[in-house]
Amino acid sequence: MTTGSRRETIRELLRERDLRLLLSAQFLAQAADGLAQAVFADVLVLEPLNQGTPSRIFILFAVTLLPYSLISPFMGVLVDRWPRRDVLMWTNVIRAVMLMTLFLWTRPLPGNSGLFVATLLLLGLGRLFLTTKGAVLPVLLHEHHLLQGNSLSGGGGMVAALIGAVIGIASVTIISTEGAFALAGAVYLAGAVASRAISTRLSHGTVSDQPLKGAAVTVLKELLEGIRAIWQRVNARLPLLSIFLLRTLAMFVAISAILIIKNTFGEGERVGRLSSSALALGAAGVGAFIGALTAPAVGRHLHRGGLILFGFAISSAGIVALGGILDIYAVMALTFLGGYGGFVTKVAVDAAVQESLPDAYRGRAFALYDILYNAASVVAGGLMVLFYNPDRPGDLRTLLIVAGFAGLVLTALLAQAFKRAAIPLNRSEPQPVSA
Repeated sequence: MTTGSRRETIRELLRERDLRLLLSAQFLAQAADGLAQAVFADVLVLEPLNQGTPSRIFILFAVTLLPYSLISPFMGVLVDRWPRRDVLMWTNVIRAVMLMTLFLWTRPLPGNSGLFVATLLLLGLGRLFLTTKGAVLPVLLHEHHLLQGNSLSGGGGMVAALIGAVIGIASVTIISTEGAFALAGAVYLAGAVASRAISTRLSHGTVSDQPLKGAAVTVLKELLEGIRAIWQRVNARLPLLSIFLLRTLAMFVAISAILIIKNTFGEGERVGRLSSSALALGAAGVGAFIGALTAPAVGRHLHRGGLILFGFAISSAGIVALGGILDIYAVMALTFLGGYGGFVTKVAVDAAVQESLPDAYRGRAFALYDILYNAASVVAGGLMVLFYNPDRPGDLRTLLIVAGFAGLVLTALLAQAFKRAAIPLNRSEPQPVSA
């Protein structure tokens, strides 16, 4: 596919009104995600410099992501049962109301417990929204141009989240924290309006009238059925394992970047700390954006498996090359390569999962996808707490270089696993038959 034909494909996709609305709702929601999460990160991680940052990050991940992971599979089943347009709309409305009233209901709670609860709700509803978007996207694409559609959705979403995060970082230095949260709530409301404007309810099946206990049993049975369907399809199973491993590596690097910024800027250098965080986020977003532009072109030569390995190798090689340089410029280059490699792998995994599973299972598949994302963040935080000594910040060099080489080894092991499973790496190889 030439550059001109690729542009024509994108124009063809955007002629679909409902797809434009879905992307608008997604980009607005992810911009609000980035804005709100940046403010939460400043309040809970960057600002309290007198406490152990790796431990705080691990606690934040464990307290917010693990509980959500326990209920996330049920969300996937509900996405497969509820009208998906309603899910897209109400997840935005609830987040907007929560943020706009945040300091009314969190002040009476002890310590930061209210903020932890709010972070849990924000992330949980965000994952529910993105799970629904992942299930809806191939329907609105009419099963065509999945790679291009996922590139557009994933790349645009990452850029939107980046812009939101930069605005969030800037807003905490210009306006109050309460004002920044209210601004994020307003953006969520705009996303809800875009979701509501989609012409159909995007229903799959019917909502059960069973009593709560019976419905819970049915949901559990459907969940197990969905997990079995995913496990039986190696074309979905191996890509999901790949994204878990790469996400763990990426979050380890992200935590390292936070530690480098914390060690570079002291307690009285809040502006420098925040601006460096914005630059690191910006570099990751630029990398992801370039990944969105180039993934379809690379995909002309590499099939899904090859794209996954390509992104894995780029991210890992970047860590090996730059992990030993502990300054903000190296952090920016590192996050740029991580953003690029991570996006290329993610868009390939998205397309592989969508192609490998029938529509009835996609909600559950993307819920499992989210669980793996959550678990990877917790695992990365745990590894940092286990191996990093705050009294010896120079050890970050060794940790990052070891992580980079581990990524290259995993790339080679995954390549062997793909070959054994007959998952093609190049376009010249025989293509798999979709389920």
